[in-house]
Amino acid sequence: MPFTEMDPELIWRLVEGYPDELTPAFKAREALYRQFKCPRCKCALEKEFDPRVCFTEEEPLPKALLRCNNCRYLIDPHTHMIVEFGNASKIPVESSPLILPDDI
Repeated sequence: MPFTEMDPELIWRLVEGYPDELTPAFKAREALYRQFKCPRCKCALEKEFDPRVCFTEEEPLPKALLRCNNCRYLIDPHTHMIVEFGNASKIPVESSPLILPDDI
């Protein structure tokens, strides 16, 4: 059975008069995601959606995981749980602290 999209004008007429609850929730969620940087290489994180965990009964929007495009570190920003450590060999040397012996 082919998928048929609804007429956009009909959709707008159906939701007319109802308060917009998704836009404020979306803006708050995006502000949360922008707070995070990769703790290993300090790069920006990109949203990644896992259908096994992104939808809950309490939330109107899907939850994203955040992945570093550089070292592939993956974190759940809602629980602060590390999902994958990624590949540490991809971290730039200049962002890693150098540990030198005291007697050189």
